[in-house]
Amino acid sequence: MRTIRLYGILGSTFGREFKLSVASPKEAIRALCVIVPGFERFLNTSKQRGLTYAVFSGKRNLNDDELSMDQSTADIRIAPVILGSKRGGVFQTILGVALVAVGAVASYFGGGAVGVPLMQFGAAMALGGVVQMLSPQTTGLASKQSADNKASYAFGGVTNTTAQGNPVPLLYGRRRIGGAIISAGIYVEDQQ
Repeated sequence: MRTIRLYGILGSTFGREFKLSVASPKEAIRALCVIVPGFERFLNTSKQRGLTYAVFSGKRNLNDDELSMDQSTADIRIAPVILGSKRGGVFQTILGVALVAVGAVASYFGGGAVGVPLMQFGAAMALGGVVQMLSPQTTGLASKQSADNKASYAFGGVTNTTAQGNPVPLLYGRRRIGGAIISAGIYVEDQQ
C-alpha cells in the first residue's frame, strides 16, 4: 500500500490523500483516473489552464522516464506547477528594480542627468525580466552535438545544423566559412 497525496487544486477538488496498492507513480495516476470521477479529464485539460504537475516519490522529484520505474515504498506526491514558473529572468528583474532605486536616489540628490536614464533603463530591464519569467522558453536554442547532428562536410562545416530560433546569416558574395543549413534534400531519379 502506498499513500498518494494530492496538493493544490488537485487536493481541494478530488481529495488530499489516497491509499492504493500500486507499484509505481504511473500506476497510481492511472488508478486515480479510473477510481476518481473527473480526475483524468482534469489532468488532460490542465495544460489549457496553465498547469503542469510535479510528481515526487518521497522527497525526490521524478521525471517522465522515472514514473514507471520507481518501485520504492515512499509516499507519492503530485503537486500542480504553474506553467512558465521558472528561474529565468529573476536576476534581471531584481537588477532592474535595484537600478530604478539607485536612479531615484541619484535624482533626489541632484543627479537628474544620470538618475532619470538609470531609472528608465532599470524599468526596461525589470519589465524584460518579468516577460522572460512569464513566457515559455524553447529548449535547445544552441546547436547540439547529438546522434541526429553528426559531423558532415557536405556543406562546408563540421556541424551544420541549428536549432529552431537561431539567427541565420544572410550572405552576399562568396562563402568562406561554415554555416547553418536551413533546408537541404537529396532525391534519386530513375535513369531512363
